[in-house]
Formats: sequence, C-alpha cells, structure tokens
Amino acid sequence: MNNVSKALRRVFAVVGAVVTAAALTLTGATPASAANYYYELPYPAGESYLVTQGPGGSFSHTDAYNRYAWDFGLPANYEVSASQAGTIIYSNWSPYWQNGIEVIIRHSNGTCTHYAHLNRALYNAGTWVPQGRIVGWSGSTGASTAPHLHFQVINCNTRVGISAALQGWVPWAGTRPVSVNYYA
Repeated sequence: MNNVSKALRRVFAVVGAVVTAAALTLTGATPASAANYYYELPYPAGESYLVTQGPGGSFSHTDAYNRYAWDFGLPANYEVSASQAGTIIYSNWSPYWQNGIEVIIRHSNGTCTHYAHLNRALYNAGTWVPQGRIVGWSGSTGASTAPHLHFQVINCNTRVGISAALQGWVPWAGTRPVSVNYYA
C-alpha cells in the first residue's frame, strides 16, 4: 500500500470516529453500550463493498445458521477486519465443509462474529484482537462460487445466526456500505 493510500485511510478513520461519536451522542448511547451492541463493518475504514446477499437472502441465507448473514463482494486476498474486539475461538478450516477457512471471535457481550470463505486466517484460537484488527484475507474456500466474505453475528455455542445491525443499520443486498472500522 502506498503512502497516499495509508494517509487517506487515516483520514477516513478519523472522520469515521467523529461520525460514530456524533451518532452515539444523538442516540444517547455511551461508549460502553456501543462496545456491547455495536458491530463495525468487517473491512477497513473508508472502504465500501457491494452486499451481494443480505439477511434472509434467497440463495443460501435461508436456514437458521445463515438467515442473518451478509455476503460482501470483497476481492480475493483482501483485508477482513474484526467488527468488535474479542478472543478468537476458532481459526482454521471449518468442520462444516461449506464454510471453508473461517474465523470466529467471541465478544464481551457473549455473542460471536463469524467470518467465512477466507483464503487465510492470520491468528490462532486464543488470541485476543482489538476491533479493526485484520484477522484474515477474503477468499472463495468451501462452498463458494466467487471470492467474497460471508459475515454474521452468531450464538457462540450453537452457531445459529443472530439478528444484528452493522454500524447502526442493516445493510441490504445491492447497497455498498462505507466502513468506519479503523484500527487505532
């Protein structure tokens, strides 16, 4: 990445932090409550990617495990960021072949986030990662027709999907949400 790209990413991160702080102030939320119930988009600040399938999508988001998942059209080998700080509880080829290489992070609120179809996971289970840390590279492993990131909030014990908002809303298929997920 060149210096101009790094500088722009820092500017977007600062702007994103200011917007996030303003949103928290307007809603009456505190940083502590944001940490528990606020999930960032799973890619770096300033980036936007097409939601190719959203919650309740008719292609593969039809069962309890995937009903609340998002597929983001990330290119192969692109940065996948932790949407909230937590401890990695799984980082390897999935025991469920269709997920390919996956990372699962347990958060302080008792939920987990799930990142699937990765080409590479960067940390081992047991590693604590801050919000925004790059945890893997997007890919097309498992049952995938093209490079993308399958992302969702799940019950840590059952892997069943949980309804959640990203950056305060639920992006739908066809949108290109801009991330404010920065790693300080």
